[in-house]
Amino acid sequence: MRTHDEILNSIQGGLIVSCQALEDEPLHSSYIMARMAYSAMKGGAAGIRANSVEDIREIKKMVPLPIIGIIKKDYEGSEVYITPTMKEIDALVECGADIISLDSTDRMRPGGQKLDDFFAEIRKKYPNQLFMADCSCIEEGLHAEKIGFDIIGTTLSGYTSGTNGNTLPDFELMRKLVSQVNKPVIAEGGIWTVDDLVEALDTGVFAAVVGTAITRPNEITKHFIDAVNKSKTNLGFTNSGRYQGDNDGPAYVVYSKIGYNKASFEFHMSQVKLNMRRKSDSRWTNSYIFLGVDVYDDKEEFLNCIDAGFCYSGSTQSWHLFYNLFKTNQKESWYESSIVLDETHDYKLILDCSYKNDTATLTILDLTDGNREVDRAEFEVMYAKKDGSNLSMYQDFAIDFPEDIKKDRTGENYTEDWEEITLYNSDEGIYLNNIVIQDATLYNPEGAYVWSEGRTNDRFMWPSTQCRKIDYACTRIRKQQMNSELILDLDMNRE
Repeated sequence: MRTHDEILNSIQGGLIVSCQALEDEPLHSSYIMARMAYSAMKGGAAGIRANSVEDIREIKKMVPLPIIGIIKKDYEGSEVYITPTMKEIDALVECGADIISLDSTDRMRPGGQKLDDFFAEIRKKYPNQLFMADCSCIEEGLHAEKIGFDIIGTTLSGYTSGTNGNTLPDFELMRKLVSQVNKPVIAEGGIWTVDDLVEALDTGVFAAVVGTAITRPNEITKHFIDAVNKSKTNLGFTNSGRYQGDNDGPAYVVYSKIGYNKASFEFHMSQVKLNMRRKSDSRWTNSYIFLGVDVYDDKEEFLNCIDAGFCYSGSTQSWHLFYNLFKTNQKESWYESSIVLDETHDYKLILDCSYKNDTATLTILDLTDGNREVDRAEFEVMYAKKDGSNLSMYQDFAIDFPEDIKKDRTGENYTEDWEEITLYNSDEGIYLNNIVIQDATLYNPEGAYVWSEGRTNDRFMWPSTQCRKIDYACTRIRKQQMNSELILDLDMNRE
């Protein structure tokens, strides 16, 4: 058995690779995780972070490196899910984890237990075990040192209500912890590139953990595909503050009242008539049929929003799932799936924020093929409460401005005032017509409801036939939303 000094010396200055795959992930298998850990060791990893007794046991058969062990488990009434109770601690000690890591935030643990009381029990029961504190802020790190943790980690920065706005990797937190605590500090969270890793180690941390960027091929692939698709789309831009621009063209929007955590509708894609290619220069633009969420604070002041649904990419002439995040810690705020939807089919779109706080899932079901799930995405919705108490859902139907319409007179991306945008007054033949939406539904913890006028806060066309200096025909509503049905046309041509 290795001593504490031997364990710490072996990881100092090194890269710890997190080898984890949850039950709903493609690589969920202790067999696969053990070989993933072995591959990481062959590449030079100094240690492994692993989830579950089964994975740790398999990894230990193949890899002699120190293992930081955790068990992720949800308990009713608590947001703490990384090694939340003594049951998980006992299991990790029994399977031989060299270091046991646990949520050390100030959030209440299962059963209403506070961290101080919980860790006092742990330390009394296992005085010779190394424990790592997964923290989200400097105050939690200082407190974890005070109550006796051996290692302090930045793991949960960006994942608690008080740190949702933090940019990841959280280099500032790393520097604060290194300068203010006398325990080894391990950097973890949001390290995606070699430059991220080098900068993290340059802060003076003891070691650094990288997970998704090495061991989740689906996320790595998506990262590359996102970059490719982002170069194809004309929707918005991402600035240095990770806020997504919102420069849609003709649009029709239906907002619900606050208090719903899920929405859905049926989109009859097979009936749509469209053209996204301009007459004048044959350039493509895109169009969008989607659901969205606005997030508010306690005073109903706007905090955040996301768009998610169907994107028609003009350049590929095909429909895909997409999402567009306004404020986010995710590496990319724009995502467009590589899965092509059959345009002769009809689909149901479901946007669900009820699973957990700060998170949404988008699901597309193929109605023509027996409600088969054809695509799905999970993404961050910062500040969103899973009960829907601070959320307003919306339906949105839009054509994107062609690229040149998003330029100001200096040729830069324009972000401030529509009045300065280049005029678009010619008949370019762009349209998205016969949009048929049915069975729009809203959900909250009490049940499901037809998206009726009584549950609608606002509906509007944007712009009208003339919006400041932009002059073109826009949205035509051929059937208002009666009995949860809507039929409309979007047009960028002059009347």
